[in-house]
Amino acid sequence: MLMIDEGQAQVVRDIFDWYLKGLSIGGIIKRLKSRGVKSPKGKDVWSKRAVESTLTRRKYTGDVAIAVPGNADWQYLNTDYHAGIISKEIFEAVELEMAARSNVEVGEDGTVKRKSKKYSSKKR
Repeated sequence: MLMIDEGQAQVVRDIFDWYLKGLSIGGIIKRLKSRGVKSPKGKDVWSKRAVESTLTRRKYTGDVAIAVPGNADWQYLNTDYHAGIISKEIFEAVELEMAARSNVEVGEDGTVKRKSKKYSSKKR
């Protein structure tokens, strides 16, 4: 059974909250550093990847994705597997916000290209 470390759980909640309030990944990194919060690997400064990974981990909602053996493209989603740290609604709101801030577009034909406007990650 998973046990929630309330100190670490609060850091996760803060990261989701700050992102939804408009902080960029870089802004979240600065805030974590100013508060003296160590990264998951114990470093003084969080990496961009660590913050992005936190914001995209469904396990924080209590759901667990289980890969199908022999097929990395397929997974089962085991919902409410354990107590969640954040609500599914907050997780989905962050997913939508990340998509809105992304400067990547996928065309109808599946081609990937960058949006032409600069600074698309800034909150509007």
